[in-house]
Amino acid sequence: MGKSSWLKTTLSEFVKAGIKSHYETCDLIKDYHDLFELLKSLQNNEAVLLDEISFVDDWPRAVKKFIDDGYKGSLILTGSNSTELKKGYDLMPGRWARGESEHFLLPMIYSEWCEMRKKAGWAEFDWLTGLTKYFITGGFPAAVIEAGEDCVFPAQAAKTYKRWLLGDIVKLGKQEKYLQELLEQIAITMCTPVSFQTIASKTEIMSHHTAQDYLAVLESSFAVRILYAIDPETGHFRYKKNKKLYFSDPLVYWIAKSWSKSRAVVSEPDFDKVSEMVAHEYLARTETNFGYLSSDSGEVDFCKPGEWAIEVKWSDVVRNLSDTYKRTILPKKMVWSKSNFLQNR
Repeated sequence: MGKSSWLKTTLSEFVKAGIKSHYETCDLIKDYHDLFELLKSLQNNEAVLLDEISFVDDWPRAVKKFIDDGYKGSLILTGSNSTELKKGYDLMPGRWARGESEHFLLPMIYSEWCEMRKKAGWAEFDWLTGLTKYFITGGFPAAVIEAGEDCVFPAQAAKTYKRWLLGDIVKLGKQEKYLQELLEQIAITMCTPVSFQTIASKTEIMSHHTAQDYLAVLESSFAVRILYAIDPETGHFRYKKNKKLYFSDPLVYWIAKSWSKSRAVVSEPDFDKVSEMVAHEYLARTETNFGYLSSDSGEVDFCKPGEWAIEVKWSDVVRNLSDTYKRTILPKKMVWSKSNFLQNR
């Protein structure tokens, strides 16, 4: 379920419960003046649900005034760009509900994807077959629905999410060409430690500061995650060392890899990269304070100092483990291969 569908489902539940509610999408609202006029017209509702609030210029001004003028109901806001939402949230301290007031609707990880298929009444795959299907479709709800029970590549969803990525960039005054070049470079270098300078030098962006700025937008849109090297002794991140860049979902990888082509192309040899990316996203959702290990004797894909180390090898037979992995002493070490991927934790 996407955020718009979630809002509409929430609206339906409110209505059934007898709560006077209103849903509105904000993508055609020009500025905070128009938004405030809309909010004033809705002040008699017990719940107001606004979708894509970040499309409205200077939206926090309207929301803040609406609340300060005495609105006591529930105000639920969604947007595609978490940076814009966070800025607005920070500008209004003390005006949000106590406890958990921020929620993120992210693509399904593999276990959620399997559960969704089960609820849909679709045929269940064995663990390995299911993984290869997930590597193709990813976990965006619209992509999974389009892919269907047989998991064909969701070409229309790929086009939709490509437009979504572009929309976030253009709205923030960025250039499509730079976005395209950056995404293609991330697809090429994914799983390999790289510097912002190197990424920039492979594109027309040139400036590593500009490349970092674009990456921040992609990160705030949950399209890309950055993994830092970590000191195995202190547990501190080594921010000056090269970073590893991962897409958050397989579909975003296929989109980025084929951005300049008429359609996204899935390639099974890329499953090596995709498997490490899927492993990283799983860990990013379930763990904190982990990074990758790097030394003169090699690397370890993922490590949480004092607790565990994980190496990903998308193969039937595990070979070529680095000396760094072999020498690392931790309570738990594991290699995720085809036979036990995402298991034994």
